[in-house]
Amino acid sequence: MISFVLIVNKTCQTRFAKYYTSKLSEDLPSFEHALGKKCVGRPQHHCLFFHYEGFDIVYRPYASLYVIVGSPADQENEFGVLEWIQLFVESMDIYFDKVTELDFVYQLEKVHMIMEEILPKGILGESNQERILEPLSQLQETPFESRS
Repeated sequence: MISFVLIVNKTCQTRFAKYYTSKLSEDLPSFEHALGKKCVGRPQHHCLFFHYEGFDIVYRPYASLYVIVGSPADQENEFGVLEWIQLFVESMDIYFDKVTELDFVYQLEKVHMIMEEILPKGILGESNQERILEPLSQLQETPFESRS
């Protein structure tokens, strides 16, 4: 089970955070910043996963963003998590037509919807991109009804 998903930029500002556990420290902003700093500061030739404060961390840089996933130690396959990160980023790219950091800032609710389709309650739910994006396409097709 996944404990949390963070997306940070190169200056370690959190652009997206989703927690599936309450076993984290009470000071989440400092936890996010410290973890982001550790991922951003790692050399490119280092492995994309490591242990941090009782969690297995798997991260992947994409352009100016880092997708960081944490799970309890020794409970998830790191390569499976890397595949999940790839699925998430590809789904975001399809929906936003080349996702950027601004999409995470201005369309955060849609990012949460995509995340909930792929990873409901911290467990891999859907792996088919068409089914992942279907609720969002239905949302766009629904006409806005004004309340008079």
